[in-house]
Amino acid sequence: MIPMSQRKQDILRALVEEYIHSATPVASETLVRKYRLNYSSATVRHELAGLEEASLIYQPHTSAGRVPTDLGYRYFVEHLMQESALSLNEQRLIRHQFYQVQDQLDQWVRLTASVMARLLHNAAVMTSPRSNVGFLKHFELLSVTDISAHLVLVLRDGTVKQQRLLLDTPIEQTELSALARRLNQLFQGRSAREVAASLTSMDFTPVERLIGTTIASILEQHGDPLGDIFYREGVVNILEQPEYSRMGPEEERNERVRKVMEVLEQNRFLPVLASHLRTSDGVQVIIGGENEWDEMRDVSLVVARYGQEGKVGGLLGVIGPTRMQYGRAIAVVRYMTQVMNELLAEMYGFEE
Repeated sequence: MIPMSQRKQDILRALVEEYIHSATPVASETLVRKYRLNYSSATVRHELAGLEEASLIYQPHTSAGRVPTDLGYRYFVEHLMQESALSLNEQRLIRHQFYQVQDQLDQWVRLTASVMARLLHNAAVMTSPRSNVGFLKHFELLSVTDISAHLVLVLRDGTVKQQRLLLDTPIEQTELSALARRLNQLFQGRSAREVAASLTSMDFTPVERLIGTTIASILEQHGDPLGDIFYREGVVNILEQPEYSRMGPEEERNERVRKVMEVLEQNRFLPVLASHLRTSDGVQVIIGGENEWDEMRDVSLVVARYGQEGKVGGLLGVIGPTRMQYGRAIAVVRYMTQVMNELLAEMYGFEE
C-alpha cells in the first residue's frame, strides 16, 4: 500500500466514515464542518484530488462529492478503521439466546446467522458444524434404469449423501447389491484418502473403480466446509440498503438487486471463500472487485472459520454492500466465532 501523510489519512478516514453513514457522495465542506478537521476547505479539496489520483476515491459526477473506491475501503480497513466491540448488554442477550437452545446444533446455526443479520442489518451466511474428515459407514446401490444407479452413502457422523451413477453397461439390481457388499467390506470406515489409496493399490473392474472414485469424491467434499449449502438470514436487509432502494436510476438499482440475489441464491461467493479461508486464519474481509465474480463487485464479505481444525467446524460471516460498517462487522463475526468455538468445545470435549 502506498505511503500516505497523516493529513491524507485523516481526510480519507473521515470521508469513508461519512459515506458509510450517509450513502451520499461527500463534499469537502462536509468533512471540515462535521469532522472538525484542522484544515481549510481548500486544503481538504487539494488532498481529495491527491486521494483521487491514488485511486482511493472517485467523483461520480463533476459537481458531486467523492466516494471511496474498493482500494480506498481496503486502506481504511487495514490502516484507519477503529474496530468497535459488542456492548456487554448485547453479549449477555446473545449468550442468553444460546443458553435457551443448548445442545441443538441446527438451532445454533440458525441463531448465529439470525444474530449476525440483525446486528449488522445485512445478510448472514453460515455452514453447519461438521467433522473435517468424512469416514464411510456403509453405502447402497439402487438400480434406476439399466444403465444408471443411485448411490446412497451413510457417513460415520450420520450424514447421508446421494449421487446418480451413469454405467457403461446394463447392470441389474442383484449385481449392484453384490458389488455394494464387496466394496463395503473394503471401504467401510475409510476416509477419502484411504479409499483413493485402495483404488491405486488394488485391482478393480471399471464399474468398481467408478463406484470407488465417486465415494472418494463425496467423502472429500464432506471434509470441506465450503462444500455445504449455506444457511442464509436477512437477505431482505440488503435490499433495504440505499444501494438497492434509492441510489441511482431505477434500471441500475434493479440490476444491482439482480446481481446480489444471484450471488446469494447460487452461492457465487463459495469460490471466493475457498481462495481466502483455506490459507488464512481469523476474520477475513473481501471487498467488491477483489474477487473474480462480476456479480459480486458491489458487495463485500466479512467471514471466518469457526471450530477446531482437524476435528469439527464450519464457516460464518456477513455479506452486504461495499459501503459496510467494517469495524462493527469484524467485531460481530469475531464474537460469534468465539461463541461457536466455546459451544463446540463443550459439546465435543476439545480445548479451544
